[in-house]
Formats: sequence, structure tokens, C-alpha cells
Amino acid sequence: MEPVFPINVILNLTEGKKFYRYTYNEYTTTYGETHRSELNKNFHVTLKRLEEERFEYHIEIFDRVHRDKELSLSEKDFLDQIAAINNDVVLIADVYGRLKNIKGLPLLQNKMEKTLEKLSRSYVGRQAEDFYTFLKDFYQKESLVCTDFLKINHFGMILHKFYGRYDEKEDQVKHSVRYRNFMGNTIIDIDETIQTEAIRYDDELLLLQYTGSIPSDKNWEMFYGEMQRKEIAYTPETDCPKLDKYKGQILLDFTTKEVLEHKLTIEFSLGENYQKKIICHIKEISYDEL
Repeated sequence: MEPVFPINVILNLTEGKKFYRYTYNEYTTTYGETHRSELNKNFHVTLKRLEEERFEYHIEIFDRVHRDKELSLSEKDFLDQIAAINNDVVLIADVYGRLKNIKGLPLLQNKMEKTLEKLSRSYVGRQAEDFYTFLKDFYQKESLVCTDFLKINHFGMILHKFYGRYDEKEDQVKHSVRYRNFMGNTIIDIDETIQTEAIRYDDELLLLQYTGSIPSDKNWEMFYGEMQRKEIAYTPETDCPKLDKYKGQILLDFTTKEVLEHKLTIEFSLGENYQKKIICHIKEISYDEL
């Protein structure tokens, strides 16, 4: 059904429990040769209403599998142990899903310290030491951890940014998202826009859709420099960082506004010789599907 405005997309439940299956696929194509990196994991989310219009998200991650032929078994083990620091977190958000703080941050910090102590016995060297120093500083700053948790490779597909009030039939809600994985050693900002004219709902489901665009040529030199460093040919006069596709779809429970499914597809290119495709998907599953 086409929307009748205003629409207020806010969390509306006392308590909910859901299992999710998360998949992240990244395809990097250079001169026609494609490399694939894949991450799969399952979530258990307990969502509980607190006082003062706050909600508690208790998120437990299990069955994490990372496939990437360019990574050695040692590198995968290292990354898996780092990722396991965030396998059990409690986040506090408001009715619009805006992350306010992390409950029990000292527990995460303690888990990080124990993980680094264990890793330092096997992984040594300047690069490893620099990374350990970075993580120790990172987990001391709650704002940085919160920002990281809202990325699509963590919990951003559930604590999404498109909760809110929609008053008019026009593209009005924009969010800037920063990506570091379109190409190595680069940063790019994407403006995400909700498509209010594409909102649909019935008595059970609410569908939100959004697109993305590159707002300016900021940081493009980083991409040109990386193309030159990797000796990937491009035409400076005509080729530039380009979003060929950026489309997100969020399916919500109409009553509770909990996420049932969320999919984001990104297609990026710089000339004919470099393309990146990212597909991120999370979907509610039953206990029997685990």
C-alpha cells in the first residue's frame, strides 16, 4: 500500500528476541580477474524496553566464518580472535534506534586486553605491536567504538539510521556514510537518501528503500594514487570514482518496527579496469534454521 504521511518509524515493543543470519560478500575485479571475500555469521538479538524511552540491544554473535583465499590460516586466526572481542555486547539506543552508549564497556576492554595478551605470544613484530597499541587506544574511547558498531559489517544493518519521522513525499532524509573498503588506502563518503515515494506497508510489514551517491570529488586523489601504485591503467581525463549502483532495502515489522530483513548492494568502479561489488544482507531466521 502506498504511504499515508506522516509516518513515524520508531521502536514499539516491550521485548523481542530474534535470530539473524548475516552475509557479507565483496568482489574486487581488476583487469577482468575477480577476487571474492565472504563473511557469514549468525546473531541472537534480545531487544528490551527500558525506562525513559530507551532500548537495550543484547547482541550475541556465533558461527562466524570468514572466507578469503588471499588470507593465510594464520591471518584468518588473528582476525577471528580480534572479531571475537565483540561477540557479546549490550547496546543502549533510543526509540529511533540511535545508539547512545555501550553497557558494560569495561567488560569489552577487559576482553580486549586478554585477547591481546594471548595474541602477543604468537604474533610479534612492529606491525603487530602497532595494531595492539591502536586497539588499546580504540577501546578506551566509547564514541569510536559506537561509531564502529554502526558500520554495516557490525550491527548497522539492525541499528539502522532510517528510523525517524517522514512528513512529506520527497527525498528528505540524508545520512553520510564513510567507506574505507572500495579500494585499499582510500576513504570515500557516500550520501544515503531514503526514497520516501517508495515506502510501502500493510498490516504486517513496512518497506523502506534508500539509494546512495558520491556528493563531491573529495579524496578522489587517494583513488588515483592507489591506481597508480597498483599499476592499474585508467584515463585521467575521463575516468573517476563512480557509483554504478547503491541500493538498500529494509523490511520491518509494521507494529514493532524490528528489522526482519535488510539488504544493501553497492557497485563501484574507476574506469574499465577496476570494479568493486559489495552485497550485505541480514535476515531473520528461526531457531530451527541455525
